[in-house]
Amino acid sequence: MDDDRRADVREIARRDHAVVACCGTIAIPSGECWEVPVGGAGLGTSGSGDVRAGVIAGLAARGIPGERAAVWGSWVHGEAGDRLTERVGIGFLARDIARELTAALTSVERPSVRCRRLGRGAGR
Repeated sequence: MDDDRRADVREIARRDHAVVACCGTIAIPSGECWEVPVGGAGLGTSGSGDVRAGVIAGLAARGIPGERAAVWGSWVHGEAGDRLTERVGIGFLARDIARELTAALTSVERPSVRCRRLGRGAGR
């Protein structure tokens, strides 16, 4: 993600006092930011973001704090997309991503370790 977009994600999180997940970047109101190093062009399909939002919401509903749910959910979503891309190439549907989530979840030890924490910098 480019620096301008990363700065925009941070600004939206700060302004709206929210956890914001956009593409591979997650930001929280304090300005802290994480980059998720998985997921690619295959996730550019209609409904993919809805699947990601559902994963994040499901983790949050289980009591996982918002920023952790966003990082983990984004990682699992991206991992599912990467697994599908390896197997079938680009051109899968959102329902295929949803079906791949269980396999992606079982491959997870601690996605936050694999995600790059960017700290509170301005991002530009």
